[in-house]
Amino acid sequence: MSGPVGATKTLIIGAGLAGLSCALHGDGDAQILEAGPRPGGKAISETLDGFTFDVTGHWLHLRDPGIEKLVLDLMGEDHFVMIDRISRIWSSGVYTQYPFQANVHGLPPKVVHECLMGAIKAITGRPEAVALEDEPENFADWIRFYFGEGIAEHFMVPYNAKLWGVDATEITSRWCQRFVPRPKLEDIVAGAVGHTAIRMGYNARFRYPRDGGIESLPKALAGAVGAERIHLNQAVVSLDLDARTVTTASGQTVPYGQLVNTMALPKLIDRITSPVPQAVRDARALLRATETVYVNVAIEGPVGQPDHWIYVPELEWPMYRVGVFTNAIPAMAPPGCASLYVELSDRDTPTEALYPRIGEGLVAMGLIESVAQVRAMHTRRIPNAYVIYDFNYHAARQTIHDWLDAQGVQSIGRYGDWNYSSMEDAMIDGRRAAARLQGQQA
Repeated sequence: MSGPVGATKTLIIGAGLAGLSCALHGDGDAQILEAGPRPGGKAISETLDGFTFDVTGHWLHLRDPGIEKLVLDLMGEDHFVMIDRISRIWSSGVYTQYPFQANVHGLPPKVVHECLMGAIKAITGRPEAVALEDEPENFADWIRFYFGEGIAEHFMVPYNAKLWGVDATEITSRWCQRFVPRPKLEDIVAGAVGHTAIRMGYNARFRYPRDGGIESLPKALAGAVGAERIHLNQAVVSLDLDARTVTTASGQTVPYGQLVNTMALPKLIDRITSPVPQAVRDARALLRATETVYVNVAIEGPVGQPDHWIYVPELEWPMYRVGVFTNAIPAMAPPGCASLYVELSDRDTPTEALYPRIGEGLVAMGLIESVAQVRAMHTRRIPNAYVIYDFNYHAARQTIHDWLDAQGVQSIGRYGDWNYSSMEDAMIDGRRAAARLQGQQA
């Protein structure tokens, strides 16, 4: 709905997964203002000429029992397919298994030797147990400390520079404990000789809807919340925290009692019209994020590789990751065709100028036999896609959140909290915020 919005005890800005989860876990009175024409945030799907695309890879990893129960109760176990991840790295003209640091077998012998000897030197040269405060502070040094020079040079440093859009020396190592697998030396050696059987990483298995793309998830959550509580096309343009009101682009002023925000944290601060301490303004100016530029690719015919996503670390290619929706769910494209997404490290060149090189890359990777199979390419952008964990990040973010907490504002979700997190994390954030609103232990 997009009609008049009355005063509400609890107001939620944003009907993405975090906002929907907060409303769903609350006491039933929260109202949501959503800037877009439908709920879902970035967990939406689009269909173009029979090809369905999510906003890049939105593979659903459920580890929290409560969130898993919520999703399956709403949608049913049969709505999803449980998929064992197929993910590899393409470098030096060959494929190796994910994660790179435990699977260098198959690379040119010189590369394998450099990776293996570097890992041995790194692992045998440091204590068996290292306290967090004794780890290298920047991410590049952390990579070399744990994996050695070869793995750093041939994958982790260039890949992360492509992903984050900044050199790994600018990023603090404190973000990566959950997301970067750290295999033991015996696993690295086993992977170097082709004798690896373990599956590493938090995303070794995932669920994906049988039809409708990932948007079927927020549709189910929104249905449970109720359309009457979700006000669409109501972008928030200003907030008065003293008066406890927000104003929307349509000119409506909405009084509230408690506020939960999921829009990007810098944008929230920019839209506050009541006094904001200079320390908070200064902290906001220090927050950085990288835009993701990606291309949805419609392919005539099947793809030649089985992967759900492929990492591309080499700097000569404009992409850093290629995903194939139809390798998980063939129904994401017309029969015999394929839906892909290509995430680009080149964020400055007009993407249309990169289309030929993207096509060449898809051929070189063995995904297609000829660029003639490319039926269409569509460019999309995601602002603030990857928060940059630089050396100002933690203190600046904490300054802002401490002040917002004192104003009775919870800012949650990947964008509102300003972090690197999953769909499930967003739903957990919403549940936690709802518990706080009701005075419960989060």
